[in-house]
Amino acid sequence: MLDIDTHIPGGALSLSQQYLLTDSDHLILVNSSQTGAPSHGGPPTNGTGSPTSTLVGASTGLQIDLIWDASVQKASNWQAIEAAVVSAAQIYTSLFSNHVVLNIAVGFGEVAGQAMGPGDLGESESFGYLASYATAVNALTASDAGLAKAGLMSANATSALHSLSGESFFITSAQAKALGLVNGTSTAIDGYIGLATGSSMFFPAAGGTIGHNQYDALGVAAHELSEVMGRLGLEGASLGGTKNVYSLLDIFRYTSNGVPDITPTAGYFSLNDGATNLDTYNNPNNGGDAADWATLAANSTNAYDAFDNPGVTTQVTATDLLEVAALGYQIDAGKTLTTIGA
Repeated sequence: MLDIDTHIPGGALSLSQQYLLTDSDHLILVNSSQTGAPSHGGPPTNGTGSPTSTLVGASTGLQIDLIWDASVQKASNWQAIEAAVVSAAQIYTSLFSNHVVLNIAVGFGEVAGQAMGPGDLGESESFGYLASYATAVNALTASDAGLAKAGLMSANATSALHSLSGESFFITSAQAKALGLVNGTSTAIDGYIGLATGSSMFFPAAGGTIGHNQYDALGVAAHELSEVMGRLGLEGASLGGTKNVYSLLDIFRYTSNGVPDITPTAGYFSLNDGATNLDTYNNPNNGGDAADWATLAANSTNAYDAFDNPGVTTQVTATDLLEVAALGYQIDAGKTLTTIGA
């Protein structure tokens, strides 16, 4: 049993200017009207029976409000689509206790109103903020104190990138809520995810077994939701007119013991200064995301793998959940990190 429900000072509202990070890593300056305000639990809009949104999680902990756009509501299999995404959201709301509501819009064949790229199983886009090193790391250090106390992280793990104190860090809107940097109950959309259409996607609620050339939609949804929650690897990317931008996940990426990986290369996840390799990250030079796991035999059924495998149901592992916890999400008292099958 693990109790690391640490109080994070909230209400600071220390971040203001908002951006949208697209799936292609473009940073777009936005104004408050562009974030939109979702409709919570409204009636069906087109006669299909689909609600406008589904609020997942208890009010005593993390909640995710899934806003179904027209592409989902009008789909003939909307029930199976929504069931997969709700099940994916429950992975996180059942474990984490931050008293915040993450508003995530869900599309089918599109993300944020734009068609998904050919061959993509899932995509995500996130609103967020550029923060100073001090703002980002101080908030993360306070959040991760419980992990350090529980022996899951070294006490100085969050200071690994102190040499980059003059650089900017991108924090997604959802992550900023978890860290107490912005209003945790704002109704504005925090991010978008999209799932691919077509026969290549397997939706468990539709029944049957996954085909040898199909991909697990539940695992894809869990993968994309975690990106909106902050599971991003930037490693000094240039975003818009801002150069050398990092993510908080970059803090836990190493090339060897005591040597952080701060360039777009292969690395591994570690919470004790690189001494322990918890899993290997994808090398982004191969076209996949830096924050995803490398496509290795050990990750063949992992929902966070950079390149999904067909014909298998995927899992969100205990290591995956520890990674998300390290980004500012508090593990509920009495809950344990366990692998969750998709």
